[in-house]
Amino acid sequence: MTPEQLRASILQQAMEGKLVKQDPNDEPASVLLEKIAKEKARLIKEKKIKRTKKLPEITDDEKPFEIPDSWEWVRIGNLVNIYTGLSYNKSKLQEQSNDMVRVLRGGNINGSNYTVDLYDDDVMIDRKYLAKNNLLLKRGQLLTPSVTSDKQLGKIAIVRDDYNDIVAGGFIFNIVPFIDNEVFSKYFMFVFSSRFIKQQLLNAANKSGQAFYNVSKTKFQKLTLPIPPLAEQKRIVTKLDQLMPLVDKYAEAYDKLKKLDDGFNDKLKQSLLQYAMEGKLVKQDPNDEPASELLKKIKDEKKQLVKEKKIKRSKSLPRISEDEKLFDIPENWEWVRLKDITNFGNFNSVAGQDIQEGSWVLNMEDIIKNGGGFNKFTIKKLNDDFKSNKYIVEVGDVLYGKLRPYLRKIEIAPKNGFTTTEMFPIKVINQNLISPYYLRYVMLSPYFANRINGSTYGMKMPRVGTKYLASMLIPLPPFEEQKRIVTKVEKMMALVK
Repeated sequence: MTPEQLRASILQQAMEGKLVKQDPNDEPASVLLEKIAKEKARLIKEKKIKRTKKLPEITDDEKPFEIPDSWEWVRIGNLVNIYTGLSYNKSKLQEQSNDMVRVLRGGNINGSNYTVDLYDDDVMIDRKYLAKNNLLLKRGQLLTPSVTSDKQLGKIAIVRDDYNDIVAGGFIFNIVPFIDNEVFSKYFMFVFSSRFIKQQLLNAANKSGQAFYNVSKTKFQKLTLPIPPLAEQKRIVTKLDQLMPLVDKYAEAYDKLKKLDDGFNDKLKQSLLQYAMEGKLVKQDPNDEPASELLKKIKDEKKQLVKEKKIKRSKSLPRISEDEKLFDIPENWEWVRLKDITNFGNFNSVAGQDIQEGSWVLNMEDIIKNGGGFNKFTIKKLNDDFKSNKYIVEVGDVLYGKLRPYLRKIEIAPKNGFTTTEMFPIKVINQNLISPYYLRYVMLSPYFANRINGSTYGMKMPRVGTKYLASMLIPLPPFEEQKRIVTKVEKMMALVK
């Protein structure tokens, strides 16, 4: 069980009345709600808060689980006053004075430990732009972002002191309980951080832009939560105060173990690939046609392709020296340069505006690092305007990311399409002689990656040089052994996962 799952389970138990025992002598929650309603009415009468529309009754569909008889279902708007923080013009931030006020943003809300964290680069604004002093934070108030990402939606912090120089910003809801009671505020805080509330927020939110979710005050007020008697709230809060630090310790241990597991798995995968490159993963078969014969056939085929003007004639690469061979390989293998067995340097390109609607256009961010596959397939839409040239991709091409090659973004093209020129579509001369899947594993291996990473240029956005990549050495087995290696690696990689 992950720490997040454990935390969610504990909070769910608390909300269902299963974390602590009920006491029949407790004053029921209905009485507490009557007191809250009276306090709300008093605040409205004294014009300290505005009157709001009556909230709808809670339907049975909004009650997803059973609660004890002494509890009540209630809408948030009947428990707390909700207002947004200070909005300001960015030009005001340039002004300095001796009386500045700190304006909190979503990043100041630490949902892990329910605290308000302050930073050196927080927004500061002159107090004269603070229209109302009631925006200043007071002990027991709660803060949650009204506009944020889906992951941050629902995080909440409790204000633990009165502040004369801190306010919430315009994208934060300041939640002020109608009753001034520390136990009630903490119970509300814990329940609000549950998955139950998070799901309600996601359902109520409007997506703002590509990554942000916006919850209106009207919808926020309609969120529902279960309320126990105040005495039971105290027992629940006390229990959660005891349990949550233990969950935090569990999370620390879990994260350490996960890092060890991830590190072990990664090292195991790398060792597996290196063994494969050295001919130690599968047995050699003396009946296999040796790699030297493959090279003769590839050489003849390249000559024919040049003759047919399908690829350009290129300069011969230097002979492979013994110093370049970093490890021994079986006798029926051969060391070759990447360019000798592929179309490297003969990449066909097309103008971006000439790409037809519905075509697959690969971007660097579409590939997961370390050979993790594709995370999406970008398809050209009618109004997409690709200004830069793109390389043409065909099924079976080995796609190699030359930008930041340490990320090892290397995949096999599953279909025809186009790619950014930061990605090389490397085509083996003949897939019946060279397996593109074997070539991909070579490129993912520690041997290949270490050589490439040591030869990049550019500090901020390192790239591998075209000439260097073309001359990289590939340990080439017989074709039948290539296939056996690919099958073995795939099986063992699945076990490591």
